[in-house]
Amino acid sequence: MSAEPLSGGGPEDPGPGQPAPAAGKPARRLAAVRTVPPPPTTPIVVPGRHAAAEDGKRPDESAAAPEPAAPPESAAPPEPVAPPEPAPAPSPAPAPASVFETPEAQAARRVRETWADVEPQVDELAEWFAALLFSLAPAVRSLFPARITEPARRLLRSLVLPMTTVDRPDQLRTVLEPLVREHRALGLHAEQYEALGVAMIGAMRRFAPAWDEGTEHAWVRAFSLAAGPMEHAVRAAADPAVAEGTVVSHRRLSWDLAVLHVAPDTPVPHRAGQYLTVEIPQRPRMWRPLSPATAPRPDGLLEFHVRAVEGGWVSRAMVAHASAGDRWRLGPASGRLGLDPRSTAPVLMVAGGTGGAPVLALCEDLARWTRPRPCTVFLGGRVAEDLTVLDRLRVLADRHPWLELAVTCEDDPLDEHTLPGTLPDAVVRSGDWSQHDVLLSGSPAMIRASAQALLIDGVPLDRIHYDPFAH
Repeated sequence: MSAEPLSGGGPEDPGPGQPAPAAGKPARRLAAVRTVPPPPTTPIVVPGRHAAAEDGKRPDESAAAPEPAAPPESAAPPEPVAPPEPAPAPSPAPAPASVFETPEAQAARRVRETWADVEPQVDELAEWFAALLFSLAPAVRSLFPARITEPARRLLRSLVLPMTTVDRPDQLRTVLEPLVREHRALGLHAEQYEALGVAMIGAMRRFAPAWDEGTEHAWVRAFSLAAGPMEHAVRAAADPAVAEGTVVSHRRLSWDLAVLHVAPDTPVPHRAGQYLTVEIPQRPRMWRPLSPATAPRPDGLLEFHVRAVEGGWVSRAMVAHASAGDRWRLGPASGRLGLDPRSTAPVLMVAGGTGGAPVLALCEDLARWTRPRPCTVFLGGRVAEDLTVLDRLRVLADRHPWLELAVTCEDDPLDEHTLPGTLPDAVVRSGDWSQHDVLLSGSPAMIRASAQALLIDGVPLDRIHYDPFAH
């Protein structure tokens, strides 16, 4: 997936005219716009001893899943998209962290700092991590495809992410639940988390430039606090980790775009805007997230929009080689793109390319509400063929006065029916979005650029939502 976004809005894969207002509909305000040494011989994590939360309680496994982005086709969850950092405001010099930090906060901070130091070498780190893991738990090797760097990197990131939130129980709960589902779909068992921790800390010890006894203690503590609830959730899970389904249609829109419909053997629970991880027979053990392009249907049928990208083994196989009758494995639903029915704030949705799939699903779902919230959708792409959901969004916009639609097409800036410039530029030029709930869906680059532009334009960070593993 070469930094591939979620197709159909959904991490792997790497919009033409604006509709006229429907009769009686108010005028729209939008302006035109390698060889590895043997593993350590001494244990790093004490087997079977994971720390519990400080109050002795485990995170609630029934907590709602979070979440996006962009975003991969490996045997592990897609990589998170780091949120943009707003410009820091001048402030008095803080007191030493140790004065105020709890042990959990100190451990989470040390994990974040150390991880930032090793990220430039993350591929080498992931290969070392995988070699240690396979030597400690040989059975895990069968869960990985032949090329291990990318899936190992993603698995490593999926372990580090909850470790950075062990001082924030509510956030830890929302992070853990989808990760546990992804790990179960991958085939990991509770007994293997100990080997994961030993391999991870052994690799960090090798690559971290300032690793010392205090840093190792912080990483062991953070991993123990995160892994304990994960092990418990894996053991307690009663529902199947994966479902199976049959491809019933495959329609190729262009050389690199296809629309597929999959009929699950049993309905796959999901909400509009969420993504599913899928495995196809042409690329076994290479899981990839895809977002359904429709709200949940009574018949359970799933529609996926997929773009083939350079270097994307799974996406290319889906576009070029998938066919009716293929049997797919479907992992659990995840994602934080969604609308709170209790909120009355207007909604802004920004979608790039096949990132329009979850946006279309959300708009279809919104049309079923008794009192839909005002919603503005910006759909963008490099060429007109990228806008796979444009026609269906136009139909919805013509039928429903609460929905506004604007389109950008970067390679056709003179088109009088589209807004000029890039998608982020068109959004910030078109209005004040500071009171809107904002949902972003597309490639990691598009999400970062849009989020940064909106932050600079005054939209609060807590109003901007996207899938950290997505797009």
